[in-house]
Amino acid sequence: MEKINVIEHIRRRPGMYIGSLDHAGFNELIHYLIQDLIATETFEITFILKENNQLIIEGLNEKTFDFISKAVEDINDYNGENFHLSIATLIGLSDYLKIEFDDCVVLNSNKGIFKIENEILKAKKIKFDFTIDKDIFKNLVVDYISINHLLKRFSYLNSKLRIKSIDESGIEKQTNIFHFSNGLSEKIDFELRERMLNNDLIFRLNFDKETEYSYSLALAFVRGFWMDPKLKVYSNYKESSLGGSLLDGILQGMKLFFKRQSRKKNLNMSITNAKLKNHLILFASVTGELNYLGATRAKLGTPKVQLEIKEFVYLELQSYFSDKEDELKDIFDVLQNNY
Repeated sequence: MEKINVIEHIRRRPGMYIGSLDHAGFNELIHYLIQDLIATETFEITFILKENNQLIIEGLNEKTFDFISKAVEDINDYNGENFHLSIATLIGLSDYLKIEFDDCVVLNSNKGIFKIENEILKAKKIKFDFTIDKDIFKNLVVDYISINHLLKRFSYLNSKLRIKSIDESGIEKQTNIFHFSNGLSEKIDFELRERMLNNDLIFRLNFDKETEYSYSLALAFVRGFWMDPKLKVYSNYKESSLGGSLLDGILQGMKLFFKRQSRKKNLNMSITNAKLKNHLILFASVTGELNYLGATRAKLGTPKVQLEIKEFVYLELQSYFSDKEDELKDIFDVLQNNY
């Protein structure tokens, strides 16, 4: 079967690859690239926005960027192991694109037509310099604030990342640095501080786990009945707005632990997802080869994730409350009075 020309297909039907042709679609393109840089353990990244929608992305890495050479070589093998949507969409959707390894140009591209200038497999620095194609992204002016929202989310979800964001597109230069060494725990800090909930906090739980999947979880259980709960779960750095396996497993692990503890104390009480959610500020993420329910990919459907995170949550709660009977009693009091 003859392979399709992927670049040509991307240019003809860009919505199939990045969704809408606006800021959300542009951020989707950048999202693909950041994910691939993380996969090569490139954690120090700089973004520079210049005039006329020019964006420069630089990454530092002590290993290799050979995935780019392989991705270009197999650009039309959509289902192949070397295919990278990040490179294909950058080539296909840019007016011009230049990729450099250690300040040496390795690829030039103009409206999907590309040329390999040099073959360099190992380098410590990579640079993408491109502008989006105005014939595709009609009337779009790349927005610095919109990009920063994306970069900030990545940085919270991966504590190894250190991203510098520079705006040189206007009269005044702006610089932001996104690095959260404590990851999602810092999101909990922010929520508790902004909403003045520290005095109502009963307990916090933070952990990272590695299996074939990478997990990160931070939660706070808050006493107040007037508290507006917040539960955000992410899969492969995107919000799973409809929940699914990760959130279900977390709540199942919590219910299992608290139900067993309540039985030990001869408490006759109902512990439901709704009651737990009413008192939670929760952020959690998982990365890996994941499956979803529905075409929108807004609901995670990976049973193994659900089983693993359920067990992790149960064991972490068991360890945390092994010497905290007073806090456990406070939780049962709250749940019993939660209608």
